[in-house]
Amino acid sequence: MSHHASRHFILRVVVPVIVPGIVSAITIISVAAADPVPSYDFSAVTTLARGAVAGQNVNTPVPGFDLLLMKDGRVIYHEVFGGWSLNRLANADSATKTISGGVMMSLIDSAPRPITLNTRLSEFIPAFGGTRAGITIGQSFSHTSGLGDSNLLGSTTLSLQQVAQRIALVPLKFGPPNSAFSYGGTSMHAAGAVGELAGGAPWNTLFAQRISGPVGMTSTQFVLSSPSNPRIAGGCESNATDFALYMEMLRRGGVALNGTRVISAASVDLMFTRQSANIITIINTPVQSPYVDGADYGVGVWLDERDAQGNLLGALAAGARGFSSWIDFDDGMVGVFATDRSSAGNVQGLLYLLRTAAQNAIRNPIFTPCSLADLAGTGPTGRLPDGIVDGSDFITFINSFSTGDATIDPLADVAGGGADGLAPDGIIDGSDFVAFINAFSAGC
Repeated sequence: MSHHASRHFILRVVVPVIVPGIVSAITIISVAAADPVPSYDFSAVTTLARGAVAGQNVNTPVPGFDLLLMKDGRVIYHEVFGGWSLNRLANADSATKTISGGVMMSLIDSAPRPITLNTRLSEFIPAFGGTRAGITIGQSFSHTSGLGDSNLLGSTTLSLQQVAQRIALVPLKFGPPNSAFSYGGTSMHAAGAVGELAGGAPWNTLFAQRISGPVGMTSTQFVLSSPSNPRIAGGCESNATDFALYMEMLRRGGVALNGTRVISAASVDLMFTRQSANIITIINTPVQSPYVDGADYGVGVWLDERDAQGNLLGALAAGARGFSSWIDFDDGMVGVFATDRSSAGNVQGLLYLLRTAAQNAIRNPIFTPCSLADLAGTGPTGRLPDGIVDGSDFITFINSFSTGDATIDPLADVAGGGADGLAPDGIIDGSDFVAFINAFSAGC
């Protein structure tokens, strides 16, 4: 990344600022002018996204979705396509597995009754006996337990604990644990029951206390199958911003954008370490990555891109109806494709095209003095940079700033974090106003 000479000046500006319940004039005295922030040409991404609605690069047209890209914690692209709306809630389906994997890793960090990935389910649920006695939490969260499918996961009358007791009595379907990879949700469900026992609280409480609250996920919750029987491997609904915050926390080694330590770095490393054997029989797998085999799986998450030396470059959370989120570690990027109106098989190839297009844009940044202030003017909703700093950028910033909440509209969250103070910090406050006014005054 090239560096540009910093400028230094004093700016005094008085502007009316509307914050919910408050109308006031704020005087800003600043010393600022830091190095310019890059912008990116996402035209190839937008073309692919528009094409998906029209049926291009998919088997059937995708009726609607929103697409969010985050670079180093900053939302750099968030647009809506087709019959959808910004941050509309969607069933995350099996993308839930990645969230539940995070809950389990948090419990491994600090559960009242200690557990590890090597803890056997039978230590908490003795009904797991015989050939099932050796099943571990790690195997349960990586599809290598040997258990088959169970329709009890969708029960609205049984509790998670009751379902786990019944799962424990079902014979293994795919041989001894860790001998075969068979994608499903039964073993995760049983391990979730162990999580409740180890954590001393219902699963939904553990999720709220350990993940959604600390991360700031205000719209994500388990809606299937029932409050007492949350579907551990597929029951969440979420939206693009919430899921991006979660994946960014994982990308940052367990630290949320707001600075809260959510999961230990060691546990995050384990989560992104292959849990299935390197050589294993694959019974079924829904992910066909061009980079790895179909059993490269961590704790509730697909490890779907590696370099020639085997180093992990990308990870994926993917749901049955298309809701998907990924991390590109080498580019510091998180992406979310939020929908529940398609299918995983329909959009999988498209997702890799979108990821490649986004990577190409990230790797070719555009540096201009006005990058930080250039928030709007083009794109389907007018909320993408157009290379010009003008009134549309000011209005867009003020509208976002007036919400006072980066989870509602993150465009105004331009500063407060990072070594130079010009990275998002998950909070909309005076530092964002100062940084924007400084950049806006510079023009282009």
